[in-house]
Amino acid sequence: MTKEIKISIAMLAIGLGSMGGYWLMTKSSDVIEKKSIDLMSKERIILPQYEKTIYQNIPEVQSYLYDLEEQIKQGNAVLPLSDDVLGKNEKLAQNIVLKSKAFLHDVKEGTQLLHNDIMRIRKVFISDLKPKVKEQCQKSSCYLVEKYNFVTNATTQAIVDIGHKKVVDINYYPNMQTDISLRLTHIAQAIALHSPEVAKELGKTPYEHDMTMANVRGSLQDSPCQNSAHLCVAPTFANHKKEEALWAIVDLTELKLAAAKWAGLGKTSTPACISERTLQNRYIMENYCQKESYLEKDGWKLSYHITGSDGLEIREASFHGKSVLHSAKIVDWHVSYKQKGAESLDTSTETYIEGRRVEFVKGEEGNYLFGYNDAMGCPMFSTSVVLPFNGPQVRELPQKDGFMLTQDFRNPKWPMACNYRYENRFEFYNDGSFRVVGVNKGRGCGDNAIYRPVMRIDMALGDKESFYSYESSQWKVWEKEESTFVSEESNASDYPYKIVSSQQKRGYYIEPNHGQFNDNSRGDNATLFVSKFKVTEGDMDLLTLGSCCDLKSDGVETYINDESIVQSNVVLWYVPRIRNDTREGHEYCWADTRIDDYGNLDVQVWPCTVGPKFIPIKEKR
Repeated sequence: MTKEIKISIAMLAIGLGSMGGYWLMTKSSDVIEKKSIDLMSKERIILPQYEKTIYQNIPEVQSYLYDLEEQIKQGNAVLPLSDDVLGKNEKLAQNIVLKSKAFLHDVKEGTQLLHNDIMRIRKVFISDLKPKVKEQCQKSSCYLVEKYNFVTNATTQAIVDIGHKKVVDINYYPNMQTDISLRLTHIAQAIALHSPEVAKELGKTPYEHDMTMANVRGSLQDSPCQNSAHLCVAPTFANHKKEEALWAIVDLTELKLAAAKWAGLGKTSTPACISERTLQNRYIMENYCQKESYLEKDGWKLSYHITGSDGLEIREASFHGKSVLHSAKIVDWHVSYKQKGAESLDTSTETYIEGRRVEFVKGEEGNYLFGYNDAMGCPMFSTSVVLPFNGPQVRELPQKDGFMLTQDFRNPKWPMACNYRYENRFEFYNDGSFRVVGVNKGRGCGDNAIYRPVMRIDMALGDKESFYSYESSQWKVWEKEESTFVSEESNASDYPYKIVSSQQKRGYYIEPNHGQFNDNSRGDNATLFVSKFKVTEGDMDLLTLGSCCDLKSDGVETYINDESIVQSNVVLWYVPRIRNDTREGHEYCWADTRIDDYGNLDVQVWPCTVGPKFIPIKEKR
């Protein structure tokens, strides 16, 4: 037995043990004290519903960003503490360290300046000093200066002998955060006070005197934003009469509200720190995985939920009281890459990248394809590796002719290499049209990727439906399950397919995407499958479908068995094929990072958007 197998068995045993423990804990919950249950029942998580840009208009934030930009323009990576908060000796200590190469060792990435702040300056404590430094500082006057690097999440401490005007010791702490400056405390307060979510939860616009602990944070391990290694604090609004408090978790790296959480105060003044990812996981599980959500807007009515591995699914959609959809979802994203060296390829042992099992397919001319199937779904107790970020959002369409329901799915480490970000989007138009949309936001494992989202669309035009394709200037009915490549030769006004009810009183034209939807798409290059409805063929959560890398098969073929679909409830499977592009000025299906004008990391995204639109056929009377 190999070492890897032993480790796998051990991990499996631990996992089973944990599940057993969880079951026992659940069974024993009846004996928990009622007061504890009451406190837990008060916990409720609120995720941001607005873009972070709303906080950039806050005066404290605007002033801070202006000062950062000015420092960068002047060639300085470190934002110093202002003179009005420093005494004479603190000013001298700051001037000395800002000339120290050792203190400024991490302020650049190549030629790019990174965002750094001086956080605090004070007279040293004995506990701050190493033995050799202690002796020197006992003879002179020494100060501690701390700097935080927002990009690398690291703290640098300097001991400054202001009598001899030199730095006598430098200590570097990677992945550690210092206490925040008074200025950042005021910024955190301003963000919490201007947050629409906080005001809504409190039922009023709060004042500064309503808030406490704006500078309180945990260590990195327990930080509210530990997954992203961001600097976060938690201004708190306590209601002692109700014995509950609202914790507004502010991300000072992103300058936004990261999340909020109601919690019972109980006997303590502070609940345990909790990660932003943990907050999101609990919120999403409770609100979108374990129960159905409902939406009624602009004549549309539907329900939706996040599945275990099939992303965001909409169910039973209707328009002005008439049924349109039983179900629509994206069940998988197939991801494949092409490389040379198939002759020596060894597939006898399994390979994993970022938690995914990699598949290898040998091809011709010494090439091979490798990749994996990406599942999107609930953050806990599912097989998904691309997890929901925040919850589903309802937004206005760009042309203001309808709305969209959208869900963002991300690998926790996106946009690092071999991490992915997908968006499931359903667009609903005021004229009764709708579109099923998949968006890939990179970054992936390389510049030669082929992506294939597998869309499943089950219309609700009646128990008996008919599917047609437009061929040789006439409509041809499909009599059995089959598939076709969606030609790119059709122009934007063509409707090459339609699906209608048995008496043809109701129906929808199908308009494939050829780049005509003003979303910078390069077209779908899709394959369309039509199958007879079966509950076991995707009406419930579907396991991984087909191969990630066999480009001759999309996985849906297993459901195409030449069965008759004449006047049957049919299911449409639409599988676009997208190739990414990393050429400068031509990026597509790609993401990258750069240093912005404030010295912070700025993620650049070049999405690829695919999916067909369905246009209602004028009803016959």
